[in-house]
Amino acid sequence: MPVASLLPADSPRLSGLSEGHAQALAESGTAFEPILVHRGTGRVVDGMHRLRATVLRGEPRITVRYVDGPVADLFIRSVRANIGHGLPLTLEDRKAAVLRILTTHPHWSDRAIAAVTGVSPKTVGVVRGRRSTEESPQSNPALPRVGRDGRVRPADMPERREKARSLLAQRPRATLREVAREAGVSVSTAHRLRQELRSCAPEPGTDGPAPAAREDPVRLAPLVVAAPPRCPAPGPRPVPVDASARGAARLRVRAMDVLANDPSLRFTDSGRALLRWLNGQAHGLAAGEQLLAAVPPHCAGALTEVVSHYAREWERLAAGLQRTDPVKDSWRAAR
Repeated sequence: MPVASLLPADSPRLSGLSEGHAQALAESGTAFEPILVHRGTGRVVDGMHRLRATVLRGEPRITVRYVDGPVADLFIRSVRANIGHGLPLTLEDRKAAVLRILTTHPHWSDRAIAAVTGVSPKTVGVVRGRRSTEESPQSNPALPRVGRDGRVRPADMPERREKARSLLAQRPRATLREVAREAGVSVSTAHRLRQELRSCAPEPGTDGPAPAAREDPVRLAPLVVAAPPRCPAPGPRPVPVDASARGAARLRVRAMDVLANDPSLRFTDSGRALLRWLNGQAHGLAAGEQLLAAVPPHCAGALTEVVSHYAREWERLAAGLQRTDPVKDSWRAAR
């Protein structure tokens, strides 16, 4: 094609074309691989340095290879091509490309975007989180995401699985279809989670979990919906819980369910961080009961003081929240 008929690429390079690199290509004297050009628009997708080097050589035409597809995907194809060969993209270039792809393709998974931009999925998650905090919860819904294999998966799948585990633990007689419908998972996922829970349950006539589950500490403790624990490590049998304690646990689960389903918490980074933190506290309590049972008697006094201090701080925090709560116990009636 005539070099004058081609439109410049939507380049992922923040600094634009490198004249030094183009000059080096022009002076190399080697034949260039065909550049990629979008058939419908005549815009270069990959090969701007080769195009510039061809101009510097004074050649009026250049060999091209046409590509088809939506115009919205040209930037992604350009990033993918520049990651694979040629002048490497800088880390800043790749991060900027991540942000742009998140804007145009928010339904793509972190791994799918990472595969295109040449960064880690963790880096994509950080950029996605920073972008979501700059938007209101209403403009940042939990959209399903498309993975590298092309399959569509809900963005909140971990939370759905955790809710299914909680439902299975609280209602062992519920059918798999009921659990799958309420938690928003497939029946096969509910079946797999039930098998995991059963593998953690103690066998008849034993005092602990099945041998296959002993390596995984914390799964069956009665905790909140947000993240059920792993199978408890072998240790002393827990002290029986009285009716009042069970009622308090049910109330806690109900309150956590209200928080976990509130859009202002579910769809913001700070809200999700709060839910994870609260869930971690519940895990700590469950693990603490087993750890405290193994404390030597001569350490009981000092440990009692530490635990009491933490309890007083929690009470102080709860009292402060109660004074600032404008609706008091209205959530109890709503649930």
